[in-house]
Amino acid sequence: MRQVISGRLSAVGLCAAGLLGLAAMPVQAAVEKTIVYVECTTPENKASRGSGVIVSAQGHVLTARHVAPFGSTCSGSIGVADPRNAQRLVLQPATAPVDAALLRFARQDDYDFMGYCGLEDWMVRKRIVVAGFPGETETGVPSYREGILSTVLANPSGVLETDGQSVAGMSGGPVFSRNLFGLVGIVSGAEFDISGEPNYYGIIPAASIARVFGLTEAERPCYREHREFDLRDPETGAWAAIWEAGDADNHLGVFEDEGFCFVQEIWGAWNHPEDYVAVTLQEGEYVMEGKNFSGETHGASARCIAYE
Repeated sequence: MRQVISGRLSAVGLCAAGLLGLAAMPVQAAVEKTIVYVECTTPENKASRGSGVIVSAQGHVLTARHVAPFGSTCSGSIGVADPRNAQRLVLQPATAPVDAALLRFARQDDYDFMGYCGLEDWMVRKRIVVAGFPGETETGVPSYREGILSTVLANPSGVLETDGQSVAGMSGGPVFSRNLFGLVGIVSGAEFDISGEPNYYGIIPAASIARVFGLTEAERPCYREHREFDLRDPETGAWAAIWEAGDADNHLGVFEDEGFCFVQEIWGAWNHPEDYVAVTLQEGEYVMEGKNFSGETHGASARCIAYE
């Protein structure tokens, strides 16, 4: 039986419980369907290996130019470093003045892909996840390394400089936002030696090459400037995360992989033992719902906090 509550109460305990749950953000297994192991051979018969990321439903793959030099013959495998089952990748004619190249799987299919993240000044020090296949990987599965977006301003070479130790050996691999909703950029050579090999690595922001390569922006926010979701009605400015007696379910528009929602406050008379209000999950979305058996006037409001 649900607890009978009467009067107005601030749900401080529920708020604390919600914040403790932030560390358990669900991992999106689907992201591995966008990570590509890339092998190329140049016209001079020089081999190169690296990583890439699928950026269109037609199977376009973004990688570093030093992984896929002009005139190369390339192949790739999705989600695993498996040269024996790699499929042909075709170099695309689009070029950019940075260490980036676009390929496309020759096999026609409907591919999972990653949209790009726009970058703004307030995103400095937001967390990133670098993925790829470093060196001679023994497991064949992608490696993930977490880091910090230390700057959003590219140097004159078009590169976001970063700690080379965090990305070395993962050339062309995707740099995701921490929530894995979008592509911040790819691992790239920031400076090259006389042989064309990178001296150190950086990140080419995907937003800077989006127009050249026809990239699609991420559908969901890669980062949020503020931890709390703004649940106000955009037209009236009134708080919209409210349920009152007699209301239908209130879909909050926040999903379980984005953050955590909870009842913040209740008010009114709750005089029947089956009266209740709660924030529940319906198909991954947070929803306010309740029942009013007493016929009294009562209601509640909710808040939602984003994962970091």
